[in-house]
Amino acid sequence: MATAGRPSKGPRTTVTSRVPTDVYEILEGQRRAAGVRSVSQYVADLLAVYAGRTDLIRELDTKALQEVPVA
Repeated sequence: MATAGRPSKGPRTTVTSRVPTDVYEILEGQRRAAGVRSVSQYVADLLAVYAGRTDLIRELDTKALQEVPVA
């Protein structure tokens, strides 16, 4: 029996970035603490906040957003 895949997240564009390993490790820890499935989705949600498009956040919840450290 075939199962359905994940629901579409809507139109998206790939953005590739190489970050220092230390930064990645920080993001990974924050992603885990926030309960987001991947660093990619965590960063996409953070960028949505930065761009003022909180309507596009997929996994970060309000509580987790309040706990995001700002440098």
